Order: sequence, then C-alpha cells, then structure tokens
Amino acid sequence: MEMNRRHMLSLLAAGGTATALPGLAFGETPADPVFAAFEAASQDDPWTLGFTDAPADGFQSTARRLHGRLPSGLSGVLHRNGPARFSRNDWRYRHWFDGDGMVHAWRLDRGSDVTHTARFVQTHKWQAEQAAGRFLYPAFGSQPPNARGLHGPDDINAANTSVMMVNGELMALWEGGSAWRLDPDTLDSRGPRNWGEGLGGLPFSAHPKVDPDGTIWNFGQAASHDMLVMYQIGVDGQLRRADLIHDIPGGMIHDFAVTDRSLLFLVGNLAFRRMQLPFLDSFGWDDSRGMRVIAIDKGDWSRRRTWELPPGFLFHVGGAWEDPDGTIHVDAALSDDSEVATGHARDVMLGTPRLEHQSISRMRQITLYPDGRAEQAVFSDVCAEFPQVDPRYTGLARCLTWHVGWPDGHMRGATQIVQRDVISGQTRRYDFGTDIVVEEPLFIPSSERSEEGEGWLVHTALNKREAATELHVFDAQRLEDGPVTSWRLPYACPLGFHGCWRDL
Repeated sequence: MEMNRRHMLSLLAAGGTATALPGLAFGETPADPVFAAFEAASQDDPWTLGFTDAPADGFQSTARRLHGRLPSGLSGVLHRNGPARFSRNDWRYRHWFDGDGMVHAWRLDRGSDVTHTARFVQTHKWQAEQAAGRFLYPAFGSQPPNARGLHGPDDINAANTSVMMVNGELMALWEGGSAWRLDPDTLDSRGPRNWGEGLGGLPFSAHPKVDPDGTIWNFGQAASHDMLVMYQIGVDGQLRRADLIHDIPGGMIHDFAVTDRSLLFLVGNLAFRRMQLPFLDSFGWDDSRGMRVIAIDKGDWSRRRTWELPPGFLFHVGGAWEDPDGTIHVDAALSDDSEVATGHARDVMLGTPRLEHQSISRMRQITLYPDGRAEQAVFSDVCAEFPQVDPRYTGLARCLTWHVGWPDGHMRGATQIVQRDVISGQTRRYDFGTDIVVEEPLFIPSSERSEEGEGWLVHTALNKREAATELHVFDAQRLEDGPVTSWRLPYACPLGFHGCWRDL
C-alpha cells in the first residue's frame, strides 16, 4: 500500500468528530410540525405512501401475478435499497435521504411464485435508536432533538442508498460510511465491511462500478478536505489498492463513471463551505465557476485531466467510454441547480412537494476532448433520472441508456421508462400514467453473447390507486409494448433508490 491507512482514517473521519449542535433539554416534548404536517397529508393523499414508515419487522409476502409469464432464462433476485424509517417518538426527519435503509429481495424463479422480503439494515445506529425509541444522532439533513455527539461516519450510517453483490455477499451501501454486510438469502445484517487495515469506517460510495472483467472501482469523498479515497477491488472481493486522491474540489459527488482507461468525476456546484450539522448545511450553491470534470488514469492515480462545463448539479451518471485519441463520451442526468437535494427532498417529508422547488434534470451527452474543450447536447423531451446501461458495456463504447422520465411540472414521481440512443438521440418509452410512480429500472442481459440491448428491464413501482407496490418486466427493445409480465404486492413499500440483480 502506497500510503499510511491510519492517516487516511484520521483525515476522512475528522468530519464526523464534531460535537452535535445543542438540542432540546431532556423532558421537553413539543409537537413536531413536520410530523404533524405529514400525518395530515397522508390522510387523503396516496402519494405519501412512498414516504411512510415501513413496519419495524419488515415485509414478507407472495406477489399476485397481474398478467403474462416470466420470460424463459430470467431467473434471479432483484435486491433494492431505500430509506424506510423516517419518524420515531412522533418526530420526523427533515430530509428524505435520512431514513434508515431497508433492503428488499424480489425472488423471480420460473415455475414459482414471485416472493418479496424486506428487512431494515441493522447498523449500529439502527440498533441503538430502535432500543431508545427515538433518533439519537444528527443525520445528513436533519438535527433530531437531544442529538448525541459523533465519533465517526458510521455513527450516522443509514445504509439506505444502494446494494451490491461481492463474491457471494450482499452489501448495503450508503454515502459516507462503511458498506454493511448482509446475508443475501435471509437479509440478516452481518456488520460493517472493513476492506483492510486502517480502512474501517471510511466512506464507500453507493455507486461502485464493475468492469467487464469483474474488477470493482469505488470512491469515498471527504469534501471538507478536497479529496477522495479510491478503491480497486478484485472479483474475489479482496482489496487490490486504496489511496487518497488530493485536490478534488469539495462539490458534492454522489456518482462517477469509468472507461477502459479512466475514472471520471463530475464535480457540481453544490460546494462545501464549512462543517455544520446537519451535514447538508455544510454546502452552498456556488456558480462563480463551472462544473469540474476530472479524469484519473486507472493505472496511475497521480495522472489526471480536467475540463469545465457550465455550472450545474447531478446525482447520477449513465456511463462513459474513451476513444483511442483520449476523447471521452459520457451521459449524465444534469440539473441547472441543486433544488432536488436542498428543496424537494425536504418538502416530501412534509407530504407537500412544491412546484417552485422543481429541479429540471435532463439527460445530457457530454464530449470531453484531449485539448480541454468540452461540449454537451441536452435531451429536452422529458425530465430524467436513474440512468442505467447494459452492464456488459460498462466503460465501453455503446449506444443505449435506460432511465425513468416524467413531464415538466410533474412533481409526484416518474411515470415513464425510457430507452435512449445516446448517438442518434432517438427514444422508445412506455408511460404508465399518473397513478404509477416508477422506480429505477435494471437491465438484465438475455445471455452473455447477446447484442447490446437484448434483455429485460426489471423495475418496481408504486401504484397509488391500488395502494400497492408492483414489479414489472419489459422486453428492453420493445418498451412501447408495455410490460411482458407484472406482479402486485398486498401492501405499499416506501420508494427506494437503487438495486442490483443476483442470478439464481
């Protein structure tokens, strides 16, 4: 290892050592206006089901088939993760991203019923707060009453953003702390994943990338120190390399992309200013400069190239590839502002999204030239998020991205599944209508030897009219025909973020 890992730990954990801001004196229990507002909204608005607390003991049921049959060759488990505990002791989080993580397992096996199981990730935070009956620690966007001080990032690890399979083990991923190990069959929590000496508790992001050969790349951000910790992990789950990458501007980085030669980071304009609690308050909008794009050489992390785009904000990247001359192509869901994080994700905790907090996220195709020039084309037909690519083409030249979409002015969730040709700009789509809130689709190839785009899209959705969560399977090349098969649960699950597929 090329660095002192203990030094890395002390630097990256430093942001979590601040003493919690003063809370209410013990014994004071004033009514919480956010809790009351959401309770009132949920009485007659089924959209709020997506942000309602899941039962503490989780979910387990068999889904009812609505139509069609599971395609031949599609057999596996869809794992998904998302926030599902927002309130305790009649006090409600102020930000959607704060809710404790719940991991789901949808088992799809031809000839059998589709079953659904979901359990909370029992992090140290979850266990302590479950025992106390109240929130104990500051969260990403919330400061509970009587909050305790912090000793490191895992004190507030909500494990609520994504999941990944590594050498047969399922892991729940968050933004700023450890990956949390789970049994993939029972969803029992097994504790934090320590990648090596001195790496315990370090940030491990929710969007690792897997090369076609199985190599895993990931990062963790220390925005307060303008740096990243980078990870390279083998297909066997063993760490190959970890190191600090300095001089990365402290804009909030949630996702990244890889090519066959580079690690690509788009650093938006929601920039770190000074450490505060809750942590989101440490950031502010700064459009005095452009969005930075940084490409780091996979083989030599000291080598980098940089570009500048107009100011903006993003959560998710579709994918990237690199031409022989070094030109990089990348598509991403970009916004002109950060209101989705600083406004809308707070409003949903009240049960009342507001149009003035609409952040227009569009898919954009960006070209980064070796001479430092950068160009982007904006696909403006619908708002877009959660882009996905054929995983066999991660880092390689491709044509297709799938994402969710919604019309301008619609603030109650995505209604469409969209396929976009990033070269021609042509689209295929299916629109469920306003009764359905569509979640992230995953592309599952029909076989290892099939062409790009030959396979299925598997995704979940909240049916507001039926107050139930559904699962849909599309032929990825015939979206306009609608789902080839669908199932419905007898209950509604909170809306989640990201998932992964495990073959059976």
